Amino acid sequence: MVKRTAMKMSQGFSLMEMVIALVILGIISLAIGSYLQLGAEGYVSTVSRDRVQSQARFALEKMTREIRHAAPNSLVTSSQFSVAPTGRCVSFYPIHLAGFTLGNTRTTNVELVPTIGSESEWQAVESSDQLALAVGLGNAAEYALQPYKIRSVDAGAAGSGTVLVNVSAPLENRSPANRAYVYGQPVSFCLEANVLRRKSGNSSVVIAEQVSGFDVAVNGKGLENNSMVHINLAFQDGRTGEHFRYEHTVQVINVL
Repeated sequence: MVKRTAMKMSQGFSLMEMVIALVILGIISLAIGSYLQLGAEGYVSTVSRDRVQSQARFALEKMTREIRHAAPNSLVTSSQFSVAPTGRCVSFYPIHLAGFTLGNTRTTNVELVPTIGSESEWQAVESSDQLALAVGLGNAAEYALQPYKIRSVDAGAAGSGTVLVNVSAPLENRSPANRAYVYGQPVSFCLEANVLRRKSGNSSVVIAEQVSGFDVAVNGKGLENNSMVHINLAFQDGRTGEHFRYEHTVQVINVL
């Protein structure tokens, strides 16, 4: 009788014990799953947030580097375009080469001392349809209508460190410091449908996405002043819904 009872007790768990074990196991599994889910969501949110902030840093750095080297008085915002573009934009003419003019500039052959670009780099721009020479332009419209195309560039006298630039028409000099700039076709940074793009000619490159706001103001334009460009850039993280706003000021280093 004693042996039979012992065998009966060693046969396994009762139904109630199984139910209790399963309930406890389910609670533990649910707790572990919730913990792992929170950790995974936190990681994904952090990565998404960092991606948005990285785009913002890249966009501001890209615009800063290019705007700093814009031609004097060539900056224009979307509110100043004669024909309103799609979205919000800031446009300018980029500087490729620069120098100081010598003697009379009201001629088609201008002698200058290069300050940006070597003599060989100056000679490489001759007969380019994409480049023109500016000496004291007052606004972006004058750059757009600039007739002074570069026909040829020759080295100056041996050891003089100068170049002779032949242009399509006599220059009108309005630069107090006798500065001259070779500039290219305009570059624009535009916000279109939450995407910030860099445009130049037929090229359009995405700089940043998830952009919710882009405002630009230009102060200090004049013949001798550095322009101050105030950039307000806003982002919204599509995953977390968080908003990020950046305010940055860029000084245009080129003056007349």
